[in-house]
Amino acid sequence: MRIFRALNLTLNMRKLFSILFISFGGMQINCAQQDSIMFDRIYHESFYNGQAYDNLRYLTKEIGHRIAGSKKADQAVVWSKGLMEGLGLDKVYLQNVEVPYWDRGPKEKAHIVETGEPLNVLALGGSVATPINGLEAEVIEIELLSDLRKYGEQVRGKIVFINKPWDESMVETGVAYGLNAGQRSRGPGEAAKLGAVAFLFRSLSSSAIDDYPHTGGTRYIDGVDRIPAIAISAVSANRLSERLKENPKAKVYLEQHAAWKDNVPTHNVIGEWIGSEFPEKIITIGGHIDSWDVGEGAHDNGTGTMGTLDALRTLKALGYKPRHTIRLVFYMNEENGVHGSMAYGRYAKDKNEQLIAGIESDAGGFAPRGFDIKASASQVEWMQKHWKPLFEQKFWVSRFLSGSPGVDSGVWGEHFPNTTMFNFRPDPHRYFDLHHTDKDVFEAVDRRELQSGVAAIASLLYLVDQQIDELHKK
Repeated sequence: MRIFRALNLTLNMRKLFSILFISFGGMQINCAQQDSIMFDRIYHESFYNGQAYDNLRYLTKEIGHRIAGSKKADQAVVWSKGLMEGLGLDKVYLQNVEVPYWDRGPKEKAHIVETGEPLNVLALGGSVATPINGLEAEVIEIELLSDLRKYGEQVRGKIVFINKPWDESMVETGVAYGLNAGQRSRGPGEAAKLGAVAFLFRSLSSSAIDDYPHTGGTRYIDGVDRIPAIAISAVSANRLSERLKENPKAKVYLEQHAAWKDNVPTHNVIGEWIGSEFPEKIITIGGHIDSWDVGEGAHDNGTGTMGTLDALRTLKALGYKPRHTIRLVFYMNEENGVHGSMAYGRYAKDKNEQLIAGIESDAGGFAPRGFDIKASASQVEWMQKHWKPLFEQKFWVSRFLSGSPGVDSGVWGEHFPNTTMFNFRPDPHRYFDLHHTDKDVFEAVDRRELQSGVAAIASLLYLVDQQIDELHKK
């Protein structure tokens, strides 16, 4: 009898465990199904009713490029604050930021003296001017900045010309860009140490036949004379290199009138959607509202700001109620100083805020490919297992890898080292054809690609809001 009772107890326990297993398994299945349904709704809303593209049209066509400290940057601040207010966020406000203002001045001029051939050039951001009537000097061409010291006294009185094409074989164009970008930023200072009169840098472009010069930030060394720093297009760089092979004594004429002006008061633009369960815990999302002073700042970074704004609009249109506070931030001055993100980080630290996650969009508005993630290895692995399948098969978004959090997030994140961060990654192939050039205009943005990115960001934001607490246990 005891044997039968024991057997019945064992069978009953097995049934109980089976019921519990099925129940919990069903809960997991239901959660995944609910997430999948939410994704479908998000994508439908973004494709059919998305406003990022139309907002981008106004930002680029009515306001245009907007270097920090300029009147156009101020216009972008006022206008985007109105957009956030129109979205019905719980709080919208401006955060004071003081930025240095760099003015390019009249259009740059350059040509090869002996032949009169024009060269397409663009002053690098932060450069000083040439003499008012320009300068003329022989050119020393090198590929790597590290080779410059080999020339010693030969550099004095010359124009240093860095002519290194980037590695076209790299699918990850951001890596190719990064491998050369250090030469752009450090070059003027190193050339000036040896007595060079100017610095000429082959533009960071993913096209060997690109005749558009690409600007970008550069810097000098305290205590060393500052010399004009100028980007030259790939086509013009090739032309100059050919002439130097024919005549190593060939001279180049350069003229540009850029200068730093006084510091200017401006603002970050911030909107908050207060969480229903954990209002004190904040998910920061956004990108920089400023741009360089060429083109229209469409991909860099109009798509990032208008895209993250529309991600919030999409969730609100679906009746979503966030568990945590979602804070939308448009940073000022990413391009030539990151003063906006520094201010945001300081203010948040001083207020002892709980910034539990960050999402940044600053890589263009091409078709979404995924996200770089700053988190522990176990957390990234968990996201690859639980989140990636929701994106990958149906929506073609598959990149969930450890990586950089983005420039602005990386700066304020220094105050919050444990914050989980996501850096939106669109398709990389064409971005650097446009980056920091006159080609970065509204017409270079495809509506469907942009709104697909909006949906990907909104879907990630939804998952972060729903599951960040579970993720942090990993």
